[in-house]
Amino acid sequence: MTEAAPAAEPPSRQAQHETISKVASQHRVEQSSFRNGVSIHRMPQSVTFGSLRAVMASASGNEQRCFVGTVDGKITLSVNFNYRPPPVPPRPGIGKKRGRDTTEEAIDAAAERVKRGLTAADEVTDAMITEAKQALLSLLTRLRGAQQEKAVESWALSYKKPDGNGSLSSSAGSMRPRLILSARLTPGVAVPLPSLFQALGTRCTEDGMLTTQDSNSLANGFNLPLSEQAQAAESHGQRALTLFATVCR
Repeated sequence: MTEAAPAAEPPSRQAQHETISKVASQHRVEQSSFRNGVSIHRMPQSVTFGSLRAVMASASGNEQRCFVGTVDGKITLSVNFNYRPPPVPPRPGIGKKRGRDTTEEAIDAAAERVKRGLTAADEVTDAMITEAKQALLSLLTRLRGAQQEKAVESWALSYKKPDGNGSLSSSAGSMRPRLILSARLTPGVAVPLPSLFQALGTRCTEDGMLTTQDSNSLANGFNLPLSEQAQAAESHGQRALTLFATVCR
């Protein structure tokens, strides 16, 4: 009887950092560094979900240690090899039998406002509305920072007529896709990237982006407010990330 081959040794942290850096360089990363067991990658002002997923996938075996946030005003994707991720909670279900709260009521109200402005030509289905509500509920009730901090400052659900290619991969100022979920993340808080994508769900992560662009320069309807504490953080050099996600059919 032959002996089983020994399991392959995992790559060293330095080697994995180099692998991640190589992939990040293909997505316009501005700078990569490795410090105290953390692989750090400074991204451009706006970064697509596709780029974030590609860099996260390159951290093979350490995807649950990937975070996104801002450092010195720059979007920063980091892989903290020292982090011990907690169990990932399941997404809460829309319509489940549980006590409703003001969060779910606000989401329902936002969805109803969008539905009242739609026509048959807009091609927004009930399933898309339900998925948007599900994603918002997950973001607001389950998404937290690495230290369980509040992650979402404000949010919105909007319908915008298509313009150009209708993709969130274009510049933030020219966004005109269809049903859009947007959220302002708390400045200075590192958000677990897998948790962010899980909260959004499949239909809301096909076409989306994060940006540090000043909300006052964004298209009308996307100027989301910050709390006083978050505004104070921005005044000291931190930047809030704004998330945009198209709700796909």
